[in-house]
Amino acid sequence: MATELDSIFEVIEHHRGLSAQHDAAVSISAKLVEGPEFDAADAISEKTRLALEEYADVLIHSKPTTLAGVIGLSRYVASLPAWLLSDEYDWHQPFLRMLADALDKGATPQS
Repeated sequence: MATELDSIFEVIEHHRGLSAQHDAAVSISAKLVEGPEFDAADAISEKTRLALEEYADVLIHSKPTTLAGVIGLSRYVASLPAWLLSDEYDWHQPFLRMLADALDKGATPQS
């Protein structure tokens, strides 16, 4: 059986990386008191939060091409706190529809 690579795993890993960057930035600013150092750290935290927020839309709209990708994306999204996903009010409906479409269009099994 040929193994098809699913780019969804790259999307997931990129989101994980952005999340780790945000966590690191927030942990620094959380240790500081008000002042110029806090303001600089807080600005970095905000920048990483915005990048993470923007990429959440990529994450929930990226279509897996393999069964392993559908499972991996489903599990990853299910593990995230709500604030790490999308501000889009009904994001879960298009997300679930996209997963169903991926399965319907024959996402191939991947070991």
